[in-house]
Amino acid sequence: MTSQPSGSPVPRRSLTRRLLATLAAGALAVGMAVPASAAAAATPTPSPSASASPATIAAAPAGNGVLRAGEALSVVVTVTAGSSDTSVAPLVLSLGRTPLGDDASLDRWLGGDTSGAGVQQVAIGSMDAASSGSQATTTLSVAATDPALAGLAAGVYPLLVTTGSLTATSVVVIPADGAPATPIALVVPITAAPMTRGLLTANELAELTAVDGALSAQLDAVDGTTATLAIDPAIPAAIRVLGSAAPPTAVSWLQRLLQLPNDRFALQFGDSDVAAQLRAGLSAPLEPTSLLGYMAAADFTQPAPAVSAVSTPDPSPSSTPGQPSYPSLSTLLDIGTATSGVYWPVTGSAGADTVAALGALGTAEQPSHVLVPSSSVIGGARQAAASVGGVSTPVYDAEVSRAMAAAAGQNDTTSRSASLAAAQGYLFVARATTGGQPVLAVLDRGTDRSRVSLRATLGLATSAPGFAASTLRDVSSLPASEISLGAPTVDAARVTDIADLVGDEQTIDRFATILDQPELLTGRERAEVLQVTSSSWTGDAARQAVADHRAATNTTLDSVGILSSDFRLVSSSAPLRPWVRNDLPWPVTVVLAVRTNDARLRVQERTTVDAQASANTRVEVPVEARIANGEVSVDFQLYSPTGEPVGAPQAVDVEVRAEWESIGLIVIILLIVGFLTLGVVRTVARRRRTRPEEQSGAADPDDDAPVDGIGAKDPDADGRSPAEDADHDLDPPTPAQNPTEQETHP
Repeated sequence: MTSQPSGSPVPRRSLTRRLLATLAAGALAVGMAVPASAAAAATPTPSPSASASPATIAAAPAGNGVLRAGEALSVVVTVTAGSSDTSVAPLVLSLGRTPLGDDASLDRWLGGDTSGAGVQQVAIGSMDAASSGSQATTTLSVAATDPALAGLAAGVYPLLVTTGSLTATSVVVIPADGAPATPIALVVPITAAPMTRGLLTANELAELTAVDGALSAQLDAVDGTTATLAIDPAIPAAIRVLGSAAPPTAVSWLQRLLQLPNDRFALQFGDSDVAAQLRAGLSAPLEPTSLLGYMAAADFTQPAPAVSAVSTPDPSPSSTPGQPSYPSLSTLLDIGTATSGVYWPVTGSAGADTVAALGALGTAEQPSHVLVPSSSVIGGARQAAASVGGVSTPVYDAEVSRAMAAAAGQNDTTSRSASLAAAQGYLFVARATTGGQPVLAVLDRGTDRSRVSLRATLGLATSAPGFAASTLRDVSSLPASEISLGAPTVDAARVTDIADLVGDEQTIDRFATILDQPELLTGRERAEVLQVTSSSWTGDAARQAVADHRAATNTTLDSVGILSSDFRLVSSSAPLRPWVRNDLPWPVTVVLAVRTNDARLRVQERTTVDAQASANTRVEVPVEARIANGEVSVDFQLYSPTGEPVGAPQAVDVEVRAEWESIGLIVIILLIVGFLTLGVVRTVARRRRTRPEEQSGAADPDDDAPVDGIGAKDPDADGRSPAEDADHDLDPPTPAQNPTEQETHP
C-alpha cells in the first residue's frame, strides 16, 4: 500500500462507495453475531426419524403345499427385517391334526386367526440375524416317519410358524387319490397396463414385446398350457396400425399370439368396464368406431407384416399403385379364431340386470356368456356351469382366483409359494364342494407380473392333484344350473364418469363435422374413452385419468377458433380480416358467421373458410360502411358445415370512418368546380373589358386593317401635331368628356 504524501488532501470516496462499505460492514457484524447467538441458544430439536417399519415373516410348504403319504414335510421360512435389525431367534413349526373343511375356516386361518385350530409343535429351528431391510431364510423339516404326519386323511391342514412375536400361517394339502379327476379351466388375460391414450405407441410396443417385456412374459406363461386367453384387441390393433413401421419384436409377438392353439375370446377394447357402461345408461357396451387417425399413409403403401399377420384377413382392397391401402377395422382388431359374445365384468360388478342386458346382445347361434365370481352367487355356489335368467353365466371360484392373483403378483419366492399353497387349499375345498363338477378359475387383471411368477401360477392348474385341464368353452357347453346373483358392487363415481365421457364424446362427434373425414377425430375419442374406462383403473388413479381426458377433450374443442382484434375502417370497401386458428393436425372447413346490429355497417354474413392444418388462416370478410362514423360492435362465430357451433364466439369493435373518403371526394370536386368557375368568370370579365376597345378600333375606315380585322394603333392617332402635343401637355387638365361625346377622328 502506498501512503499519501504529507500535506496532501485526504481523498474522499463517492457516496455510493461509502454506502456499500457501510452495508458490508453491517453484514459482517451480523454474520459474526449469528454464530454467537446460535451457540447461546437452546439445543435444536433433532430431525424426525424415518417411520419405523416392522419385520415380517412368510412360511411356504414345499410342493405348493401338497403333501402325499410317505413324504417328508419341508417348510421354507423367510424373515424380512424392518427398520431395525433382527437377532438370532428360535423358530417353531406347528401342524394341526384337524382339517379345515370349508372356505370360511380357511379364510379365518389364512387371515391370521389361529384360535381354536388345535395345532401342535412338530419341528424347531433357529433364524439367523438380519440387518435392516434384508432377509434371512431357513428351512424347517419333519421326517416322513414322524408320528405327527402319520394317519392324516385327505384334507387341508393348518400350518403355523412362530418366532418371537411374528407368526405366519399356511396350509398343507393331503390329496384324495383314486377319485375321478375334476376338470379345471383357467382364464388368463393378455392385457397391457392401463393408459389414457387410445393405443400403445411404437416405443411402448417395442419395450413390451422385447424378450424381457411384460407382453412377452404373458405369452411365455400361457405357452404350453390349456388356459383360455382373454385378449385385449387394442394390443393387436396398436401393432397393425403402424403398418410397415411396426417394431419387428411386436410383429413377431403378434404372429406368435395368433399361432398359439389356446382357446380365446376378446375383451372390450382397452378392457373397458362393461358393467359400469350399462349402468351409465348405455344399451350396449361401447366399441371402437375407427382407427384411421392412428395410421400414416407412408406406412401402408406396401404390404405390412403386421397387417398380414391375421388369421381371417379381409380381401385385399384394390388401390392405385403407390396409394395407401388401409386395413379395415375388423382386420385391425382380429385376435384369431375366438369365441364371440364372452363378457368378463369387473369382479363383483355384475348383477342380474347386467347379465340380462348382455344376454340380449347374443343370438341363438352365438349366445352371450357372462363370467361372474362365486362371491356374487347367492348361497355361494361354485359350480362353473350356470345360468341366470337363461343367460350363460360361467361361475369362477373367487377364492382360488384371489389366491392365484396374489401369487402372480409376488416376486418373493417364499411369499409366492405361500399364496400357491393357499390356492391349493381352496382348490381342494372347491373339488369337495362341487362333487366333481368342473371348476373355473381366473387370473384376474394385474400389471408388473414377472415371467417366473406367471409361469409358476399357471402351472398350478396343471399340477394340482385330482384335477384335469379343461377350457372355458368346454365348461360353457355343459348343462347349466340356474343360480341367483346378489346385489352388485356399484362404483357410483365410475358410473358418473362414464356418463360424462359419453356426453363429451357426443360433443366431439358434432365438432368433428369440420373435417372431411370426421372419423379421424371421433375414432380417436372413442378409443381414448374406452382406455380411460379400463377395468384396471381403480380409486384415485381412475378419477385422475378421467379428469385428464376431459381436460384434453376441452383442449380439442378449443383447437379451432378466431383470432382477431379491433378494426378501423377508413374506406367503405376495406374488408374485415380476422384469422381462423386451427391447432388440429388435419385441415378443416368452417363457416365464419359475422353479425352486427348497427346500420352503419353492412357485412357479409357467412364466409366459408378452408383452414390449413396446424396453422392460422387469414379470412377477408367484405363490408360496406355507410356515411357515418363511430364504433360498431361486430360478433364473430365459427360453425361447421352442418351448422354446429365451433369454438367460442368473439366480439370486436370496428371504428367506422368511412365518410373520410366521401368527404375527400366532395372536397376535391368542389375545388375543381370552384377553379373552373373562377376561370370562367375571369375570362368573361376580361372579354367585357376589351370589347369597347375592339369596337373603337373597328370604326376607323382609313386604318390599314390587318388580316385579323384589328387596326394597328399609331402613336399619333389622337390627330395632334407634336407641337400641339407639347402645348397640350402644358395646359391644365380638363374634365373627361362623356365617351358618347368624344370626337371621332377620321
